[in-house]
Amino acid sequence: MGKRIFSTLLLWAITAITIIYGKSFGWAILIAILSAGTISEVCALLERIGCKPMRKTLQISNILIFTGAILNVLNGSIIVGGVFAFAICAIAIAISILKDPYGDYPKKTALPTILTLLAVPFTLHWLVLMGTCFANLSAYTGVIIAIWIVATAKFSDVGAYVIGASFGRHKMSPTISPNKTWEGAVGGLISSALMSGIIFGFATEILPKEITLAEAMFAGVVIGAVAIVSDLLESVLKRKADIKDSGKFIPGIGGALDLADSLLLASPTGFILIWIMLSL
Repeated sequence: MGKRIFSTLLLWAITAITIIYGKSFGWAILIAILSAGTISEVCALLERIGCKPMRKTLQISNILIFTGAILNVLNGSIIVGGVFAFAICAIAIAISILKDPYGDYPKKTALPTILTLLAVPFTLHWLVLMGTCFANLSAYTGVIIAIWIVATAKFSDVGAYVIGASFGRHKMSPTISPNKTWEGAVGGLISSALMSGIIFGFATEILPKEITLAEAMFAGVVIGAVAIVSDLLESVLKRKADIKDSGKFIPGIGGALDLADSLLLASPTGFILIWIMLSL
């Protein structure tokens, strides 16, 4: 537990320093690096279960998607760039099936590659889009909202661990993740809502005035719930590959996938929730 706390504090310190000096661009680079590391670990897991994902193609696609997201936002739009880059890469991979349509290539190479492209860089690039929005309010508004999504999702795991370890009795998914309980899940949702409210409460001056504290806390519950599902999906892949952690370079946490697991579904969900709250 001590290693996990140290690693968490160190990662947030690195994030804070990068944002202070690099603003939204620094934030984008951090997420792109996290995405690249996650892709590498997902590929390793897929290889353990007999698939052959295209590692180089995925890393090149990762660069294109994040570059497209950054450039498109700088040119005044918030969606098309990264989505367009993803579509081009996915289509190119799909067309490659024609070179071996009846062999193992479609099932063991093309499909796992497209799914990894969708599950990792495409989902995480929404954090970059969010981080580069709202420049009319302040240089940090978009980044704070993106951090809100990250912190709310990750605190779902914190709350679930603390409450689950103390009061957990009823297993939520024993065949996928035996340590997760329904009591822990409730604790995770509560901690996500509280963290969401705290961030919006302290950063009121630079955040959009249209979003109320009640809306932020409700959105926190939704993001917390999605984060739990996202974490369970990662557990399915790791259990299939018969490993506990996706990597070992982050003491107490594991690898990049262990760090990004809850963000893979929470990132687009948070983006959609912000869009809805601003549209009400």
